[in-house]
Amino acid sequence: MMTKIKPLASLPLISKEHPARQRGAALVAAIFVITALAALGALMTQMLVSGSEETIDEWYSSQALYAAESGVDWAIWDVTVNGGAGVSTNNTMLSGQAWVTTTVSTLTINGINNVYTITSTGTAGGTSGNPRTQRQIVVHYMP
Repeated sequence: MMTKIKPLASLPLISKEHPARQRGAALVAAIFVITALAALGALMTQMLVSGSEETIDEWYSSQALYAAESGVDWAIWDVTVNGGAGVSTNNTMLSGQAWVTTTVSTLTINGINNVYTITSTGTAGGTSGNPRTQRQIVVHYMP
């Protein structure tokens, strides 16, 4: 004789006999989904802000590099054409955004040829006294 195995009681959350017990399950699932989406949104916002900061830093770095290159060009012109010393301090390259400082040292070779060492420092962002970024170029120039 075979004994009949009695089925176990069904789980209360999926019981068809007691639908009133299932009302809270949808609420728990909805809260979980909303929390997960909020966390994902916060993460994406953080990544966007971080990416924007990096882009701004690259922008200022480029401005500082171009200011430094312009400082080298100006110092070469000042020394060779204008008869000046090629020295400048915090000259404004882009109003309120980029500045350049140049120094020039001269080395005379064989009493005839001059070799100029031009150091140009470009700064950008912030203020001239407290810039956000700085780039420096050193050039040896012999006309």
